[in-house]
Amino acid sequence: MKMKRILKELVLLSFVAFAFACSSSDDGGGGESVTSITITGNAETVFVGQSVTFTVVNNLGTDVTSSSQFAIDGTSISNPHTFNTVGNYNVTATNGSFTNSIAITVQEIPVPSSITISSTKEAFWYDTDNTHFIVMDDLGNEVTTLATITAESGVVTNPVTFDNPGTYNVVATFTLPDNSVLTSNTIQVKAVASTHTTKVMVEDYTGTWCQYCPRLAYALDQAVATNSNIIPVALHYDEDMGFIYINQLQSAFGVDSWPNGRVNRTMVWNESTSQPVSLLDNRQHMGLAINSSLSGNTISAEVRVHYDLKMNTSNRLVVYLLENGLVYPQVNFYNGDPSSPFYQQGNPIPDFVHNHTARATFTDVFGDAIPVAEVETDNTYTVNYTLTVPAVVENTANLELVAFVVGPDDTVLNVQKADLGEDKDFD
Repeated sequence: MKMKRILKELVLLSFVAFAFACSSSDDGGGGESVTSITITGNAETVFVGQSVTFTVVNNLGTDVTSSSQFAIDGTSISNPHTFNTVGNYNVTATNGSFTNSIAITVQEIPVPSSITISSTKEAFWYDTDNTHFIVMDDLGNEVTTLATITAESGVVTNPVTFDNPGTYNVVATFTLPDNSVLTSNTIQVKAVASTHTTKVMVEDYTGTWCQYCPRLAYALDQAVATNSNIIPVALHYDEDMGFIYINQLQSAFGVDSWPNGRVNRTMVWNESTSQPVSLLDNRQHMGLAINSSLSGNTISAEVRVHYDLKMNTSNRLVVYLLENGLVYPQVNFYNGDPSSPFYQQGNPIPDFVHNHTARATFTDVFGDAIPVAEVETDNTYTVNYTLTVPAVVENTANLELVAFVVGPDDTVLNVQKADLGEDKDFD
């Protein structure tokens, strides 16, 4: 029994010795011990007023920042620390019995030698839009909020609007720490007023064989009588007054029944006056003027497009030649309808007067491109055309021209109409 107790004590002593040997190697485990620390900063060179955040890691890779103390020349500092004086500093970190230092260089805040002003828009509607000015120094810093921006109207702040249209010279100033002042370049911005009336074109796809077409023609006449800024065009699909480009237009704009109306080329007309009238308040960037003459059998036409404000999309110009007063029989479904203005006028109506009938174009039927350089603010694009009077024209005294600008989606932006020989100015 005594021998068994001695053996148990020896086994216990051996286990304790083994456990002590394993646990006494160091507090990091793995048989390694802490022998040093290293301090780093998120920057080693800063400007006056900037802060540096320090990190301390021991040789085992353990982050011991939170249990470390920091000092400059024996004076404790916080972490992060803001440097308010130019100089070279040694920052010391202490963790237990270990220390390490890092050198920090503090420089004066650089002073710019120049500033530059720019604007987000060079031109804009003065009454509905605005622009922003941006001021940069030559060191790459934006100092807009620290600068004073002035125009003829006085000091302005972003976003900038003007009470009156005009061209404004804008300059910025920036005060340096020594109270000297930097002055920027001068830029011009245009606060633009709209000077052109918006007009709307309605195209009537029609034919003398079409029994319902008198209805749409009458609705268009009523709309034009209500508002002269509605410009009518009749596009015939028949043997009497057929328009040479009718098939291309029908295909392009999805016309597959008659009568059929299109407002500004792309919108289906519901035959109400209110639909085109509702578009007259849409401000357009441009207006048109037409001046034409007839010499012998040659029509000369000058079309001008003036831009109040630059367009950022492509534009095309289309010019129609129309004829009024054409008399051809018109099939009439409404001959027996007492509510119709065509009641008992015959079927067909023998002396139906067809007006605004498209005869030819001076341009491609889908438009000639207006050069990009011409769609600038306050620019006038002028183009001259000649056209031999088409053989189908019956009376040159009844000719008129319709010119219109379309955008990339073929929608008419603005339109103008003038009789042949009339000098129709911008309005």
